[in-house]
Amino acid sequence: MDFLRDYIEKDPAGNISTIIVVLTILLLIFVVSAFLFDYFKNDQNSKKTNMLERAIKDLIEEFRSLEINLSEQKKILNDYKYTLEKLDLEISRLADSNKGDSNITTAIQMANQGRSLEEISSATGLNEDEIEPILKYHGK
Repeated sequence: MDFLRDYIEKDPAGNISTIIVVLTILLLIFVVSAFLFDYFKNDQNSKKTNMLERAIKDLIEEFRSLEINLSEQKKILNDYKYTLEKLDLEISRLADSNKGDSNITTAIQMANQGRSLEEISSATGLNEDEIEPILKYHGK
């Protein structure tokens, strides 16, 4: 502390202005270094933000393609459902007919045994349109 007092007492106006200039230079150095630090941090954060935005866009693209695939699968499943409902109605119609209840039972048994369409047709007298659904449901 004595050094500072002795320094100021020799030339008070000149020494105080020198101290102010030195403090101003130190303050400027501090401000510039803080600005540079902030600038580089912002640059790094900007790069990270851009990377995250690209990743989000990629995810959105993947979700859209997944949505398209799922809607296509839904259409296929609806087609299968429609086909199964038609086959179920056809089997019910065949089972409800009065003329061939025992023939249908025989055809189902033969289909379970792995017999061909021609064999079932010749044994039961049913036509091919009536035997095909039975083979689809009960055939091996």
